[in-house]
Amino acid sequence: MFATVPPPPQRLLVFARLPERGRVKTRLAAAIGDERALAVYEAMLADVLAAVGESSAETEIEVLWAPTENADGDSLRRAFGERSLAMQTGATLGDRMSMAFSERFFFHRTQKIVAIGVDEPRLTRELIDHAFALLDSCEWVVGPATDGGYYLIGCRSAAFDTSIFDGIAWGTADVLSATVAKIADAGATLATLPERSDIDVAEDLDRFIAGARDASGELPALLRGWQ
Repeated sequence: MFATVPPPPQRLLVFARLPERGRVKTRLAAAIGDERALAVYEAMLADVLAAVGESSAETEIEVLWAPTENADGDSLRRAFGERSLAMQTGATLGDRMSMAFSERFFFHRTQKIVAIGVDEPRLTRELIDHAFALLDSCEWVVGPATDGGYYLIGCRSAAFDTSIFDGIAWGTADVLSATVAKIADAGATLATLPERSDIDVAEDLDRFIAGARDASGELPALLRGWQ
């Protein structure tokens, strides 16, 4: 008989795109061009993946990549390493998150899920572990972004409700407030992390440069080289 190894009780989902010219950071590219926007995205992705580290017995790290016709095994491994991979499914970001959470709660028997993107390259594993810990006492956790969205969201399995992701005007300044209202309407408890800044447009990049002149990481090094 072979012993059955239970799956990790926690799962970190990293929503990302395969780095492709003209397909990433399009709002930023309007100001700095496709080539530099691609370089920024590649550096941000590298910094986030380095920060979150590798899977453990407690936490599975999984990269969910957006569909693209250029994806193959080699390109995915170059971009995301040897982490667990899955393709995002759904028409909107809400659909994609709802599907991802649902599948892992109900088929993988995951107990707690935290999801992030790569728009905040200064995230740390310590912050993510703190988010998981908050789910011991609260049903949902969210990390507010200064643009009105959020850089992190998570919940525990018993509290998951697909309606939380329905009817959200994604990409607007109302994403966070609408999500918080839906969680409150569901009668669920919510923990809030410190507010942080995403990098989506040129002004965000300027602010990042001003605050990271001596910082380590791929993105600070890239920007110092350009300066």
